[in-house]
Amino acid sequence: MGKGSSAPTMTTSEVKQSNLPDYVRPQFERLLTRAESQSIAPYTPYGGQRIAEPGADVNAAYDITRDVATSGIAGLPQAAGVTAQNVMAGQGIAANAQPYQYDPTQLFTGQNVGQYMSPYMQQVLDVQKDQARRQFNEQQGARNTQAVNAGAFGGSRRFVQEGLAERDLLNRMADIQATGQQNAFQSAQQAFQADRSALFQREGAQAAEDRAAQQDQIGALQFTGQQAQQLVGLGETGRAADIQAAQLLENIGRSQQAQQQQELDTGYQDFLRQQAYPEQQLQFYSSILRGVPVQPSVTQTAYAPNNPFQQALGAGLGAIGLYRGLSG
Repeated sequence: MGKGSSAPTMTTSEVKQSNLPDYVRPQFERLLTRAESQSIAPYTPYGGQRIAEPGADVNAAYDITRDVATSGIAGLPQAAGVTAQNVMAGQGIAANAQPYQYDPTQLFTGQNVGQYMSPYMQQVLDVQKDQARRQFNEQQGARNTQAVNAGAFGGSRRFVQEGLAERDLLNRMADIQATGQQNAFQSAQQAFQADRSALFQREGAQAAEDRAAQQDQIGALQFTGQQAQQLVGLGETGRAADIQAAQLLENIGRSQQAQQQQELDTGYQDFLRQQAYPEQQLQFYSSILRGVPVQPSVTQTAYAPNNPFQQALGAGLGAIGLYRGLSG
């Protein structure tokens, strides 16, 4: 302590500072000014058209398609009317059809035999009976003569012969009546069969004519139905042609619209490039300046460390030394 204290140790600090050289300072300052102006520049909207509008062909295609959708198939109402009329006509034909039906139960009976027998049949039989009576009367004289010659006139033998003759007359007359009626019945039966056969033929012919007429009517209905189908087919063909025409127009319009859209996109891309051009130039200018070499400047500073205890100790020692000097 009496020998005095040692001096504090000094330390050295090195500080590096980067300063722009004078030959590039103006360029950097202008870069900052331009960058600041660019950053606060207002937004510039694109004033051109962005979306291409549909052309006249596309609108025409839309109009055709709308007309096709709302107008329906040409000829369909007329075809529906023809079909409805054919259905009603067919129902009428079916309802009025009366096919020939032969009635086998119609027999030749006593109820209808009279209408086929000759009305003069009994008169003919009466004539034959009168002839038989005249013959009987003509033969009566011969029988009387024969009885006289035989000596039996007025006797029982004569009455027996007369009875036999009258019986023969009655049998003959009955035979005439029966034979005549039988012949008349057979003739009536034949007339009935002929009449029924003729009726069957007439009814069959009429039925054939009716069936032929029905077939003609059905054929006419089928023909009109086919015509109605062809009418609808023509309407569908026209409808398909209209749709195809609308599609062709739309394809042409879409192609033109796509070309116009490409032109609009090109214009918009040019606008974006124009807007980005100043910023690209700043970036290019900045990249050039970033390549300029800048040497840092070095400054050395020496200083004693700030130690309160040592300062206090040094102050105390100095005071002691000053006291000794004054007291000596």
